[in-house]
Amino acid sequence: MEFDAPLSKVAYYRIGGPASVLVTPRSLKDLSLLKPFIEAGTPVFILGWGSNLLFSDEGFSGIVIRMKHLFTGIEVIRPGVLRLGASLGASSLLREASEKGYGGLSRFTGIPGSIGGMIAMNAGTHLGEMSGVIEKTEWINLFEPGDLHTRERVHVTSDFSYRKNHFLSPGDLITHAEIRFEPSSPEAVKAEVEALYQRRKATQPVEYPSCGSVFMNPTESGLRAWEVVEKLGLRGKQIGNAQISEKHPNFIVNLGGAKASEVRALIALVKTEAKVRLGIELQIEVRILP
Repeated sequence: MEFDAPLSKVAYYRIGGPASVLVTPRSLKDLSLLKPFIEAGTPVFILGWGSNLLFSDEGFSGIVIRMKHLFTGIEVIRPGVLRLGASLGASSLLREASEKGYGGLSRFTGIPGSIGGMIAMNAGTHLGEMSGVIEKTEWINLFEPGDLHTRERVHVTSDFSYRKNHFLSPGDLITHAEIRFEPSSPEAVKAEVEALYQRRKATQPVEYPSCGSVFMNPTESGLRAWEVVEKLGLRGKQIGNAQISEKHPNFIVNLGGAKASEVRALIALVKTEAKVRLGIELQIEVRILP
């Protein structure tokens, strides 16, 4: 447990003021110890790997629960199906897939998040989303009074849409999930993942902290989000130490010491220019707190 903990140290963006309390539980017992504070009304935020978040410069007045070391297992439970801990990282999953020949999961290459976070936001790439492989999710709710009880859901198509889930409630904390894979050879999986990683490295600004893609593709316009920013002539635009990436203009990168207010100013600039000059309403993918 840490007090006045800088959230810039636990978010991919390396931006964010202090959390009143930062807790990194390692067991369900640790979570249970937090229940009295939660039931008393203390604000709580459940943090995965922090890869799609922009914390405010003021931080978070409450308890941030960092799900980094709890629920990290991976096992084959039946042919073609893996049971994953929600805190397992996509990179760890792909490493195991490359060693054991779990095919069909390359869609997650380069996503710097946890399985739980990827389910919560239906994460994906141009190859597909989490909704395309997930079968079941298990979770507990920290806000419900009394002991922690696991619930589960076998998924249907309507449970997800672009970068959203439609079944989790406030306080729901994912513990495990079951996803499908395609049996393959380790060599084939490793080659596919490596090729995709090299493509990402060549086209995205992985050398700087960011939140990944900032804007959703405005499909009705016929343009992708990066093409909108490019059309506006804002590639490379900088406010303070936040910059619209030179390499990929749908990324806003932290050049070093950037503030949340600077990132938000760039987001507001792009949205305003897109609306005024192109008549396009851009929506953001990044989650901004508070």
